[in-house]
Amino acid sequence: MLEIKELQIKGMVCRRCLSTVRRELEALGAEIVDLELGKVIIKYPENSIKTEDIEKALIRNDFELLTDEENKTIEKIKLILIDLVDHTPLIMKMNLSEKLVNSLNKDYTSLSKLFSRIEGITIEKYFIQLKIEKAKEFIQYDQLNFTEVAYELGYSSVNYLSNQFKQTTGMSMSEYKKLSDWDRKPLDRIL
Repeated sequence: MLEIKELQIKGMVCRRCLSTVRRELEALGAEIVDLELGKVIIKYPENSIKTEDIEKALIRNDFELLTDEENKTIEKIKLILIDLVDHTPLIMKMNLSEKLVNSLNKDYTSLSKLFSRIEGITIEKYFIQLKIEKAKEFIQYDQLNFTEVAYELGYSSVNYLSNQFKQTTGMSMSEYKKLSDWDRKPLDRIL
């Protein structure tokens, strides 16, 4: 008899993550039915794979198996926001709250309260932190000027980005550009 299981996984935010999760689960004997960022559906012979083995394989690669609904929702919010920031230029056809409501089919007030309670920061501030990390990446690659970086990240002006950058990092974008040791965090490690 085959068992089919859907797993929610924290920390899956890129294509390499997908291949890592695929490799680890297949090594345990699971057949991948569907795989996307933050979620995988596997099929395997009943009682052939233990949940503990799945958890160990994921933890070994800096992932985490999510089991409670609140943490699953938080991870879905993060994945949506990371995906938005990763696909530049960031052109918002709807505001952030509408995007989350449409994607998760939950009202924004409850999503916002849950996120703030669990993460200790608002969704909006988290999204700003993601955009600032992406700005750091653009600055480090030195392929865009600051105005182009602002455009790529959906800012109405370079001044608006500059102000948020300084508020978030404590330094201007020019000061950051001159650093010899860039302090960058992977997007999935912001919180």
